[in-house]
Amino acid sequence: MKHLILTLDYELFGDGSGDVFKHIVEPTNAILEVAEGYGAKITTFFEVVEYWRLKQEWESGNSMGYDRNPAEAMEQQVLDMMSRGHDVQLHIHPQWVDAKWEDGRWIVDFDNWRLSDFKTPTMTLNQLISKGKETLEAIIKPHFPDYECYAIRAGGYNAQPSIEIVSAMRGLGFRVDSSIVPGAREQGMLSVYDYSHVPLDCGVWNVREELDKQYSQSTGIIELPIVAFPVLRLLKFMSLTRIKSILQNRKSAKASFSAKTSEGGKSGGVLNKLSFFFKKEYQTWDYCLFPNWMHRHFLRKVLKQQSRDTFIVIGHPKSLVSIKSLDYLLKKTHSRFSFETISGYHDIILKRNEY
Repeated sequence: MKHLILTLDYELFGDGSGDVFKHIVEPTNAILEVAEGYGAKITTFFEVVEYWRLKQEWESGNSMGYDRNPAEAMEQQVLDMMSRGHDVQLHIHPQWVDAKWEDGRWIVDFDNWRLSDFKTPTMTLNQLISKGKETLEAIIKPHFPDYECYAIRAGGYNAQPSIEIVSAMRGLGFRVDSSIVPGAREQGMLSVYDYSHVPLDCGVWNVREELDKQYSQSTGIIELPIVAFPVLRLLKFMSLTRIKSILQNRKSAKASFSAKTSEGGKSGGVLNKLSFFFKKEYQTWDYCLFPNWMHRHFLRKVLKQQSRDTFIVIGHPKSLVSIKSLDYLLKKTHSRFSFETISGYHDIILKRNEY
């Protein structure tokens, strides 16, 4: 039986914009309701750093325009997820570490966009990941004593180079990463990684020193890469769901486009921006953005991968414009796949003694 693992990056926009209730809590509730209708459980990668900043600001007396405590709402939703059999693991966007609330908005640290080369005078990479793990366990373990945070996803898939990340994971007892997007490459002003060497047909591998390199023997850490295939950008952006997402989140979409079309860290010219749409990009299997035809396209491709039995799909509540896309995906897959959480799948492979 093939395994389908639905993951959710639980976060605001990378530039600091967004509303916790509108862009996280409410769409997450809709996603959970549809998933449960098909017996599917979600693995939520909870972005802890923005949670720290929201909590700290609220407790200092700044409501940030909210009528109720956004950090508390996030905590309550996480506990609700756990009570319904879902999974919660660690997600880190380091640009939030030194984020400041100024003039009615968050100012994030764009110089610390990548987990792979995180550096501040006040915190090491190891301390950052350790604090994230401690935060989730402090929220969840009092209510669910058997809970353990042992899986991580780097923000924006920026997990290269990953030697320091793996070293921190090993020292802190992490056993799973899910940051790698096979085939993907980005060399923009913010995100920098190259996974073009990673094969598309492998759903899990052992990690020794680097997350994007497969190792044959058991090491105690596995990589669960996100499903990705090349898609012509023009076709991707022509989908109605993508257009709706861009229109409702114009500021974040504009910033993302500018970063992706940069040249060597500098803003690209008009020709470069136009040519962007006529190139292929390795696109993750995104159930919050895909129209039905892209779900069919990806499903055909994964069913052809005879050597692979594990498939990670991803969604972002902030990008959700129509819950019908997820409903369509689950309708097409529930009889062909076994739905698993990352923790549940990790237990399965431990029993197999394969990793």
